[in-house]
Amino acid sequence: MASQATKERLRNDIALWFADGIIDQHQRTVLNERYEAQHFGWIGVIKYVGITGGLLAFFGLLGLVASMADSKGFTIAALGGIGGGFTYWGLRLARDVQDRYATSSKVIVTLGIFLATSTIALLCGIAGLSDEAILTVTGLLSLPMALFLAYFSHNTYLLILSLLGLFHWIGAWSTMWGRSSYVFAVQDPQVMCLAALAAIGIGIYHERQLYPQTVRFYQAWESLGLLYLNMSLLILSIWSGDEGQAMLWIGVFSITCLAQIGLGAYLQNGLMRGFGITFFAIDAFTRYHEWFWDQFSLGTYLLAGGLGLATMGGGLEALARARRLNGGAT
Repeated sequence: MASQATKERLRNDIALWFADGIIDQHQRTVLNERYEAQHFGWIGVIKYVGITGGLLAFFGLLGLVASMADSKGFTIAALGGIGGGFTYWGLRLARDVQDRYATSSKVIVTLGIFLATSTIALLCGIAGLSDEAILTVTGLLSLPMALFLAYFSHNTYLLILSLLGLFHWIGAWSTMWGRSSYVFAVQDPQVMCLAALAAIGIGIYHERQLYPQTVRFYQAWESLGLLYLNMSLLILSIWSGDEGQAMLWIGVFSITCLAQIGLGAYLQNGLMRGFGITFFAIDAFTRYHEWFWDQFSLGTYLLAGGLGLATMGGGLEALARARRLNGGAT
């Protein structure tokens, strides 16, 4: 087994090979995992607790200075300047060839974007805009800026952050309610479905036409688009009003899941196929619970569900074995 010093030397060489174009990102990831030389451990915990504590103390001092100055202009200038500086600093750290700041760069970029966006919202508030107008204007100004920086710096993390902000701006939110209940909600699921379909289409275009120039941006577009599409359809299939509309959306949701499985197999896209299989299983369980929970006792309900799943799994395994014997794809 290679020593710690040898692993560190190999990781430095791997970074140089990637910078020189000898290997691609996938090969770099595989080799880095093989020759992992750094361990998080207690030193890593202390390091990032220190980073977090220092940032919190810094923001506390900033708030104190702003309150003492009693000037909205000073507050906005300070927030905007620090937000822009943090964003630039984080993106610069993320470009480190040896990837030594993978975690800290993400923290700094997140803080920078948050402060810059907050600055825009404060300016809108000073201008006397309503809450709805503040949300609209802030999104229109901050989201294109974040997307531009993500593409300009080829930073996948910033792209994910920007897309989450985009879907939140369109009308998605989540929170923790009482008794550890996590709530995910969409203001207008039908509009969200259209936005999610557009994101999936952009992701497929990135994958088939722009890769590898846009690195793995297609995964961010596709995964978030598929998540919000399926979640919106699931919401519509449960809370869509009368029974006729509910059955319509159940059918749309089921067909969409099957379409994802088929399209994923055709495009050889494991991400899309995985989302289709996962949400088809969620759809089947949800319908089983809705239709049979009040019909059976708890024991019968669980026994019938277990037997049904076992039968389905055995049937699919037999079908896959038969296709393998015939030389077909599984």
